[in-house]
Amino acid sequence: MTDRTMRRMDGFTLIEVMVALVFIAIGVMALSGLQTRSSSDVYRTGRQSRALTVAQERLEVARAGGYDALAPDTGSVDQFDYITSIADVNPTLRSVTVTVRWREGLDTTSVRLQTLVADR
Repeated sequence: MTDRTMRRMDGFTLIEVMVALVFIAIGVMALSGLQTRSSSDVYRTGRQSRALTVAQERLEVARAGGYDALAPDTGSVDQFDYITSIADVNPTLRSVTVTVRWREGLDTTSVRLQTLVADR
């Protein structure tokens, strides 16, 4: 075999290995950033789901009392604060709105559910 043929069989050079490692490192960093963002989104979605559950529970409590028992209400459940407000739409129909607020870091986030209750 000649020298030229032997050189082709030597394997990878140090520079080729280092370039490959740089590409692998960039890929791993991108994946770790994606995983961190995904965890944050899952946490935020869980908090929103819990807030919607609190709002739905408060709507059901208001509706269960009936048209004549509807009254504004405020309170807290876990780390969620809720406000139930009542508005007359017409003489036989009232609007019930529940707003649930909570803190996420330095921001305050809220969800709002609304329904109508008729005088039967």
